[in-house]
Amino acid sequence: MPVYKVSELSKYLCAKLVGEDMEVVGLNALSLAKENELSFVEGLKRLPQAQSSKARALLAPPGFHQHLPDKSILEVTDVRVALAKISYLFRETTHPFQGISPQAIIHPSAEIEEGVTVFPYVYIGSNAYIGKGSTIYPFCYIGDFCEIGEGSLLYPHVVLYPGTVIGRRCILHAGVVLGADGFGYAQERTPEGFKNIKIYHFGRTRLEDEVEVGANTTIDRATFGETIIGEGTKIDNLVQVGHNVRTGRECILVSHTAMGGSVTLGDFVMLGGQVGIAPGLTIGRGVRVAAKSGVADDVPEGSEVAGIPAIKASIWRRAVKLFEKLPELFKELRECRDLIKNKT
Repeated sequence: MPVYKVSELSKYLCAKLVGEDMEVVGLNALSLAKENELSFVEGLKRLPQAQSSKARALLAPPGFHQHLPDKSILEVTDVRVALAKISYLFRETTHPFQGISPQAIIHPSAEIEEGVTVFPYVYIGSNAYIGKGSTIYPFCYIGDFCEIGEGSLLYPHVVLYPGTVIGRRCILHAGVVLGADGFGYAQERTPEGFKNIKIYHFGRTRLEDEVEVGANTTIDRATFGETIIGEGTKIDNLVQVGHNVRTGRECILVSHTAMGGSVTLGDFVMLGGQVGIAPGLTIGRGVRVAAKSGVADDVPEGSEVAGIPAIKASIWRRAVKLFEKLPELFKELRECRDLIKNKT
């Protein structure tokens, strides 16, 4: 279990320490923290909880020490960012198994670098490559010619179809499927109606460095070429990414989002939960799409959109407020109509 002095964490974060130095052995919520654990408070609304918390060391915005004189305060401008950086230091790094299990099935032509952990009941196909320090949990399937960069982590039941490429320090949670065929069919007219004819796929899926993919998310292979997930992109659970999609760097895709084939996302795009994007669209750099939106047209760089179909978020908010008043407005309109009728 890692142990850090608050002064060490102060240097790590380039933060100001106000109060006495002490050792902390973990990170926890205000209501759960013990005396020797670090906790955090983001605003005055949580101040009563911070005052009653057992935690003696806190991450907090500048000036909070005056409200918490008995605590050691690490003053940071963005508590959430500081929390994320600190969480890395206290993350779980040990695994119950080390090395390569004799119960794993590994093709003789597969190349496995030093420091790789392969749990029992893993399958690794021909000419696959596993980079230094990667960990593969039980029941993962790594197809022929797959590549996994160094330091990557695959939780149980991850499936990599043949030819899938994973960058360095990627995390794939349980049940992720990369490289399945996209949903592509041609419809042939027949006397009875239509017959769906499968379009076979010849491309692959590529994840760049430091991509994290949530549980049971699926990313389809390209029909031709590559489906690409850009560096640093984070994908939530239960997301569907269609064939030939390309995302930029550091995108966020929240749960239940679905993108049709050949969608292109610029860098730093954020898609809220249950967003749907029609095939072939281009979503510009820095775009934000509100939850439950349906995007049916290209979205220019820097825009914020919402609704079905998605429109400017500022217009959508006004429209929602107006929608609430429709019964009242309709009643007034009907009264005006009746008044005009009576006068004529």
